[in-house]
Amino acid sequence: MGGDMKTRTSHFNVWQNVLLRLILIFFAILAAALCFYVLLEFLGRGTGGFSVGFTILIGLPYVLGALSAFIMAPNRTTRKGHYIWMPTLLVPLVLIVGGAIVREGIVCLIMALPLWLPAAIGGSFTVKRLMKRYAEPGIDLSSFDAHIALALPVILFLSDMFVPQTVSDYRVERSVVLNAQPEDIWPHLLKMDHIASREGRWNVTQNAMRIPRPVSAIVTGEGAGAIRHAAWNDDITFEEHIFDWQEGRQLRWTFHFPNDSVHMKTDRHLAPDGHHLRIQEGGYTLQPLGNGQTRLVLHTAYQAQTPLNFYAALWGEVFLGDIQSNILAIIETRTTRTLD
Repeated sequence: MGGDMKTRTSHFNVWQNVLLRLILIFFAILAAALCFYVLLEFLGRGTGGFSVGFTILIGLPYVLGALSAFIMAPNRTTRKGHYIWMPTLLVPLVLIVGGAIVREGIVCLIMALPLWLPAAIGGSFTVKRLMKRYAEPGIDLSSFDAHIALALPVILFLSDMFVPQTVSDYRVERSVVLNAQPEDIWPHLLKMDHIASREGRWNVTQNAMRIPRPVSAIVTGEGAGAIRHAAWNDDITFEEHIFDWQEGRQLRWTFHFPNDSVHMKTDRHLAPDGHHLRIQEGGYTLQPLGNGQTRLVLHTAYQAQTPLNFYAALWGEVFLGDIQSNILAIIETRTTRTLD
């Protein structure tokens, strides 16, 4: 029994030491991440504002993964699995805690996570390979040439500095088939007021991620030149200036954001008319299908200017697609209720 007690005590001490080391590593890489973030914010002030680039998306998590692996075992290699689970555990935690400290938006954090994880693991394995290569008797690996591990972040930083980001055009579209004629649907496109929180449909963007939901959308005026005033929860407001009015057939508009309520209540680095994202135009199209049915199509066109436009477009399909599907569900419910 005494031997078992000593064994349990020994195991407890080992796990206690591991936990303490993990906590110390977490705070070390959190401090490094915050310093790096502040540096980028400072540099951005002289170049027109903070810009999301390869440095923040890949370079920073790569350095954090390398740093975590090096602190965990500065003079020896550990089990191979440690170089995977440690950055997988710590780096997302740093992303979440650090994002909360600097008040980063949930949209940016979720978009960054799938890029941060492989980059962090890559940094961790870079340190593992360097340790193995330089592991010779008499060599203190705590002083190995760190500039080798930093080569990739430096290259990415120079790329962000001197290689311009490309601009790409995208269009997100959702549709629904309604058991109604176009003339029955048209009034709901011009006036949707007092939208309750229970209306619409459940979606990841607005339910799980808590992006605000629509409250009203009301058109003032008639024909081209009319303005559709949109309001969401959290006092978000914007305008849709109509340039194509074909009653019972089509309604198209350009987006206008007279205030900063959209990105201040969602994500300050993704302003809808900012550097990385510019939402341009949208609208409804009504397509009669016969048998008393109509297909209602809602589209949104936007431009993306990021280091990874194709990746940003994937998230655009998710975020804008969820918002569109929710709006179409509201129109479907209200049209059905009117006809009943």
